[in-house]
Amino acid sequence: MKRLPRLLLAGLLALAPLAVAARSDDGSLTVSFDGVSKREGVVLLALFDSKAAYDANTGPVRTLELPASGGNFAVTLAGLPPGVDAVKSFHDRDMNGKMNFNALGMPLEPYGFSNNARAPFGPPSWRRAAFEVKSGGNSQTIRLR
Repeated sequence: MKRLPRLLLAGLLALAPLAVAARSDDGSLTVSFDGVSKREGVVLLALFDSKAAYDANTGPVRTLELPASGGNFAVTLAGLPPGVDAVKSFHDRDMNGKMNFNALGMPLEPYGFSNNARAPFGPPSWRRAAFEVKSGGNSQTIRLR
């Protein structure tokens, strides 16, 4: 009976170098935020790896909730497979987990997208916000407006 756990452990250890080798081309993404003017609430970030998920605002591959410390700050996401991604973010000042809008549908909380993409009505298209994550270090600076 004691033999089975040892065999299992030996098998997992034998596979460990394969797991590290498979991730050797992973990238990291440092997202710098500019324009966080108030030290209240949190900055929410969602990373999408497909147009369908981005457009539907569902199924992000990573989400983060960062304390709004005021001023500029950055966060790094590690272990990202190379590919095309896009970031949506906003400063959730009242910490209700959703973007607040006025009666005309205009955002009441600062928001931003990768590539600092903008659109006159609603979020920018995937084409405008998408960027390539390559093996190694990558970066995006998002100005919250």
